[in-house]
Amino acid sequence: MTRQQPAPPTASFADRCITPLLDATEATEHGEKACRLGNMMRLGHPVPEGVVIGRDFFIETLSKTDTQSFVDARLRGLDIEDLAGIAKASQEIEARIMDLILPEAFTEHLSEMASPLLEHGPVAVRSSACGEDSDNAAFAGQLDTFLGIKNLVNLKNAVLRCWASYWSHRALVYQLARKAELKSMGVIIQRQVDARYSGVLFTRNIQSPEKNQLLVEYCQGLGEQLVSGEITPTSIILDPSGQIIHATASTSPQASHFDTSPCDSEVHSEDIEIPPSANPETQDSLPLLFLEGLVRRGRQLEEQFDHPQDIEWSIAQDGTLQILQSRPITTMERPQSCIVWSNANVNENFPEPICPLLYSIASCGYYHYFRNMAIAFGLAQNRIDSMEYPLRNIIGTHAGRMYYNLSNIHAVLRAVPFGEFLADSFNQFVGSESTTSNPENPSWKSLSQGKFSEFRETLYIARKAARRFRNLERGINRFESTVNGFAEDSDPSRLSKLSIQELLILWRRFISIRSNWTDAAMADAASMIYYRLTGNFLAKEFTSDDDRAMVNRLLSGLCDIVSGLPTEKLWDISRSIRKHKALAEAFTTESPEQLWQRIETDDSLQDIHAELRNFLDHWGFRCSGELMLTTASYQEAPATLLPVLASYIPLDGPSPREHLETQQRLREQTTQRILKELQAKWLLRYLPYPRKKHLASWLLRATQRSVACRERARLKQALLYSRVRRIAITIGEKLTQQDRLCHAHEIFFLTYQEIEDLLAGSSMLPDSIGSIAGLRRAELDSLREFTPPDRIEIPAGHYWQPNNADRTSQRDDGNWNEGMGVSGGHIVGRAVVLTSPDQFAEVTKGDILVTRQTDPGWGPILFLVSGLVMERGGMLSHGAILAREYGIPTAVAIHDATTHIKTGDTIEVDGDRGRVEILS
Repeated sequence: MTRQQPAPPTASFADRCITPLLDATEATEHGEKACRLGNMMRLGHPVPEGVVIGRDFFIETLSKTDTQSFVDARLRGLDIEDLAGIAKASQEIEARIMDLILPEAFTEHLSEMASPLLEHGPVAVRSSACGEDSDNAAFAGQLDTFLGIKNLVNLKNAVLRCWASYWSHRALVYQLARKAELKSMGVIIQRQVDARYSGVLFTRNIQSPEKNQLLVEYCQGLGEQLVSGEITPTSIILDPSGQIIHATASTSPQASHFDTSPCDSEVHSEDIEIPPSANPETQDSLPLLFLEGLVRRGRQLEEQFDHPQDIEWSIAQDGTLQILQSRPITTMERPQSCIVWSNANVNENFPEPICPLLYSIASCGYYHYFRNMAIAFGLAQNRIDSMEYPLRNIIGTHAGRMYYNLSNIHAVLRAVPFGEFLADSFNQFVGSESTTSNPENPSWKSLSQGKFSEFRETLYIARKAARRFRNLERGINRFESTVNGFAEDSDPSRLSKLSIQELLILWRRFISIRSNWTDAAMADAASMIYYRLTGNFLAKEFTSDDDRAMVNRLLSGLCDIVSGLPTEKLWDISRSIRKHKALAEAFTTESPEQLWQRIETDDSLQDIHAELRNFLDHWGFRCSGELMLTTASYQEAPATLLPVLASYIPLDGPSPREHLETQQRLREQTTQRILKELQAKWLLRYLPYPRKKHLASWLLRATQRSVACRERARLKQALLYSRVRRIAITIGEKLTQQDRLCHAHEIFFLTYQEIEDLLAGSSMLPDSIGSIAGLRRAELDSLREFTPPDRIEIPAGHYWQPNNADRTSQRDDGNWNEGMGVSGGHIVGRAVVLTSPDQFAEVTKGDILVTRQTDPGWGPILFLVSGLVMERGGMLSHGAILAREYGIPTAVAIHDATTHIKTGDTIEVDGDRGRVEILS
């Protein structure tokens, strides 16, 4: 038979087709086994060094020699019952493979890569087929391994024989029987362990998996005789703590016995059922010390791979443990992983069930929010591509209410440098809790191309992030300019005059702005990271109880926070109203609607009307539920603003601005005290930078600057959404005129894509759009009575159900009064429990406000209270920021506070430690 000579590949291709095992990360290229071994090496497990020949060379060789077409012809029509046909096809394919001649360029590169391994002794050539050692089919023993390879000639022959085993009789039968298909082929060349002992460890005894026992089987020397079934090995069953329950000696004279001589004071010979033939004095027995190290390693692998493992191992002559393979135990069902959903932070912005329009905008917005940040920070494209699934599923809804998919957000953050730090920072940022890492999700290490490449990539990302943070104000200025331009072009007074096509242009402009949120997102990222770094730095330097919460005090009295400006303007208006005694008295007797009519029609109140109109034009879009789209702003319903003014009118004392300036002076005093304590001793002042004082000062400035920028971005987001609401209503009115909707507000029950298609004339079923909106509205109305818990843990693809309490994450009611301190200080006072801004009239000066959450619409009322308790929120939620501005002791994450505390209760709030006590 003429040997098949492939066309020689280019040198660059040959160089690429052999990869160090440490760098094997692509299962489609290197195979599951090689990637699992490479992953274990990167995690620090002892794995013999080696290289892997990728599938590209395998496929190219088959293609260029017409071997693939030969194989396809032989396999066509094979059935599991035709065992003779399978055997014949396997033999013919093996003969064809063994006749191949490997290209010279490949042979040279193979020699270069494998020679360092051969210099230290024999190597093992092992299969790494794509599909092998997967979660559903282990292919254990179905593909061949060749041991004792000592030279390059034998190595090339072993590679071909390994390829041939891809179509071995047993491999073909296994695939047909299990309906598990191998996708391609990689080959591992690995240093062969000079084994004193070899064996397998099952981290779950498959005979009794419910007992959580471990099973070890081993023999003397290499483990091939054990894996192949040639001998009955020594078997040891251990309990979950690693203590031996039972040991059975091998029936083969080749196998060793279990060594009962104690190597640890915790293990005693009477705890072990010693096989009759066991000889504790033999040199061929397995010491307990090795067994303990093996068990520890097995537990680590089971935890890291999130499934019970079948681990092949050897102990070398020098006593070192080597892991040869770790695959999932495929006969055991993998526990269904749960997704963690949290409404932390999103409930501040979206406290009620959201409409389909908002959900479609938010889903698209969050995807681009995180993806564009990854691009801006310089992440490699393959890392960004690996995040695609979690990026597409950042949020969801339960009972119509928005939730973060916390598992996916943490997965995205863990795929970048310092992932755990970022995940913890995000939790502090929004007030959520940690999640367990899922090994199926990408991680920074799993996508690594080697330590040097990882280090270089980390430096590049850090440099890009530093540049972005340094230019934070410039980015926010750009974002403000973009939103201001859109707001000017979409002024509500001119919307009704626009055509359908002009409205479509505005609609698409909004979607473009929402999909390019990077300048605003950078303020979020900077605030989150700098706040965490500042807190960590000060926590290490100041450990007393009195100083632990100082980072919150150092963020109070930031007079350039735009969130406080509406409160100052309302205070000024209230001072003007006091000059009109009749009007001031009317605020205590007339309804808001009557008051607004009086202000609009009474010529003597033109100055008040002008001040209010000016406020509404510049700040009237800031209200509770300002991002909900379905909530009318103060600009649309001016009378709803008047109850807030009614709370201000009778007040005397310092204004909000004076109050902020007082807090600013206190903050500056605290800052100077902190920096003085961090001042280096005089002998150390001449050492090179950085010094602790300068580092703390820089961190504080960076944190304060980023928080101020974040609030500026949030202000413009409220303006943007107020304009989009008015555009949507205008579109709804036009669709109502076309008899496509029954009411203009039904527009909120369509998605943004459906609205765009309707305006563009590309909707598939435009006549049914009204029925769809009506059905969605009815279903959402039926969900309003349900309030899911703040944190939900359920399997992927499942939804929270009102009657399934066991699907929710419940909290211990005994610790309801312990949460997170976000604004320092202590206060004792009268509690007032509010669930809506409509109840602002119930607040009197000095009350302690207790509520579920706050948003910017609650800002004006916070000036009146002396303390704040919220069921939800994090360090950088809007309520926490304003509380620090006014120096209000605040505790958040006080779960069910509005249930336990009643209006009129005397309570104590510890804003440093996040505790609340009911005193009477």
